[in-house]
Amino acid sequence: MELPLERIGGKIRAVRKRQGQTLEALSHSTGLSKGLLSQVERGVSQPSLETLWKITIALDTPIVHFFDDLTDQRVRIIRESERKKIIMPGILGSCEWLGQSSNARLRAMEILLHPGEKVVHNDLPIEGEVCILVKYGQLDVEIGEEHYSVTAGDSLFFDCQYSYLFTNQTNDKATFDIIFTPSHI
Repeated sequence: MELPLERIGGKIRAVRKRQGQTLEALSHSTGLSKGLLSQVERGVSQPSLETLWKITIALDTPIVHFFDDLTDQRVRIIRESERKKIIMPGILGSCEWLGQSSNARLRAMEILLHPGEKVVHNDLPIEGEVCILVKYGQLDVEIGEEHYSVTAGDSLFFDCQYSYLFTNQTNDKATFDIIFTPSHI
């Protein structure tokens, strides 16, 4: 099996750019030349373990991040029993990843809210889109300054630039899927 250098380099470039670092800044913090770093990011040079280590230290990113999900899977099946669970402070309900990988452009979660529980997101600005699909119950949704009520079967699309608040104000549980891009959570 050949090492997918372009994908590893692409992940390095994505982390560097997400952190707002230039090649010159990364070169300075690693002690590696800009030329070598550029070749690694473009997948034209195979980095040594020492080079990768220096890059991971400078980017404050675990080395495994660059090797995660490198198999060329066109279709991924995540069985219900294999979903990763997320603990959300103040929520008795559940939150599970429906599918994710470090190089995904799309992420999806299933969230169950008990009566009175809410989910809020205020980390702005982010480019991308969000879609929610209510599977069971009712949600009160606040997007920016606008308020909506959605029930089972309803879906809602909006731009990630707005803060949002999902609240279950009923006496029953509410379950919804949230799908977003880019994968910013």
